[in-house]
Amino acid sequence: MIEPISDAPAGVTGFRIVDELTDADYADVLAPGLRAAAAAGNVRLLLAAAKGFDLVTLKSRFEELRSDPELDLGNSKEWRRVAIVADANFIFRAAFPAFSKLVPVETKLFGIDDEADAKAWVTG
Repeated sequence: MIEPISDAPAGVTGFRIVDELTDADYADVLAPGLRAAAAAGNVRLLLAAAKGFDLVTLKSRFEELRSDPELDLGNSKEWRRVAIVADANFIFRAAFPAFSKLVPVETKLFGIDDEADAKAWVTG
């Protein structure tokens, strides 16, 4: 399940992933929200995953996002930053540089307790 982050900073599109990210979540919430942000320009994305969320599932979703012509992820100058807040183990942290290449914009991983830092960084 995914839901918008109600207290995301101005100019930031934020989503909280509270459970498994389903196809319906992607089609009904994440993709339309990102399309609206891309259409408005200057996309700054904050993704906050619940403790224990399997971050590897984000990889396939970002591959889908990259192929969405309405988002133009990685080709548009409108994409600025992506902050991911998660309970990442050392294996994912070590693999994050390779993962972040799926999102060819400035991307940073934050710890589960560092959402405030992520909000500050993504707005910068």
